[in-house]
Amino acid sequence: MGQFPNMFYKKLDLTAPNISFKRDGLKLVQVSDVHNRDKYKYTRAFEEDALPTPLKIYALPQEVSDAIVAQLPKSVLEKEIPKAFYMEMPKPCAESKHLPPHIDRARRCAINIYLACDGEETKFYDDVDGELQEKDSFVAKPNEAWLLDVSKPHSVSMKKSMLRSSISISFRKLSFDKLNTLLQESV
Repeated sequence: MGQFPNMFYKKLDLTAPNISFKRDGLKLVQVSDVHNRDKYKYTRAFEEDALPTPLKIYALPQEVSDAIVAQLPKSVLEKEIPKAFYMEMPKPCAESKHLPPHIDRARRCAINIYLACDGEETKFYDDVDGELQEKDSFVAKPNEAWLLDVSKPHSVSMKKSMLRSSISISFRKLSFDKLNTLLQESV
């Protein structure tokens, strides 16, 4: 698709710093799961023939989060100091195909640095009178960073891999458009 590259997402020149952490030692801070579809506006009409893939979010050690956030331009950090997290999407079974369409309620936009991925497609939608219309999509590769407008409905189509993981830098105040502008001005 790729028709609207600045409307929903943008590939960035950013990488995970050369730091290490063990997932086993991280604190689980949120699990987003959509087994009860009646609670989630965008998942009600989304067909799924297997359990949907949950999203697990873990707190990173403060020094790791700080090192990741420190890569951002000063102009961004003057507007908002974001928080970095580690995210996993473990498929509950081989037949699971999606993290269904959703919006992120606790943040407006995010920068995801993908660690483990295997051809999964992130899709963005417009909500037109309660109906989702697919508008654009991208496929991330390991170590790529993408700015995402997570205030828009989006989904992830899972592929062969049983696990997708990323470091996610969460922005609660800055909008996608404002953050995109600040990042462009800093180049």
